[in-house]
Amino acid sequence: IRWQTARQVGGDFYDIIRLGKGRLGLVIADVSDKGLPAALYMTVARTLIRALQGVESPARVLERVNNLMLVDSHNGLFVTAVYAILSLEKGTLTYANAGHNRPLLLRAQTDSIEQLARGSMAMGVMEDIKYEEHVITIEPGDGLLFFTDGLTDATSPSEEMFGEERILQIIQQVRGKDVCQLLETLDEAVRDFRQDAAPSDDLTLLAIRRLAES
Repeated sequence: IRWQTARQVGGDFYDIIRLGKGRLGLVIADVSDKGLPAALYMTVARTLIRALQGVESPARVLERVNNLMLVDSHNGLFVTAVYAILSLEKGTLTYANAGHNRPLLLRAQTDSIEQLARGSMAMGVMEDIKYEEHVITIEPGDGLLFFTDGLTDATSPSEEMFGEERILQIIQQVRGKDVCQLLETLDEAVRDFRQDAAPSDDLTLLAIRRLAES
């Protein structure tokens, strides 16, 4: 995990929730602002997601959180998020995407990179949004990268954006390395790209890898 705020407090959020029965809940989210208002709104989102951890469908969780957040919505804030439930035994990942950056699946067997399915509207915009649920299998050796737009939208002094193509190139460079090396390399690349300028947006990276079978 890598997490950096653009101000003293931020609106990015990640969570790893032990759900029992050999399952983990994985969350990454981003409020449409920075600073204290975004941090407070994100606290509401995190609390609601954790309160609904008994619901076994990620899509239903996001739908309920969306409707509940509308009660506290103010100043036009909204939240993008991916919520996934990972079966540690089977390697299956069930997920839903509420308007967030598409996670990247790193396939070990084919040496390829797949984008997970595109998501629907962000939470906190309108009532009764329906989110689609997807299921994939993370095979032995596969990795998965979640990130916020603080990565893709990072800008250089010449106002060039970091973009997804650089992410893909970096993943290829560290192919076969562990996820800690991937996160460290991405973090260093963004800092070099900004040339040590202060970040303009919060940045969060979350990566997992299924161990190869011995």
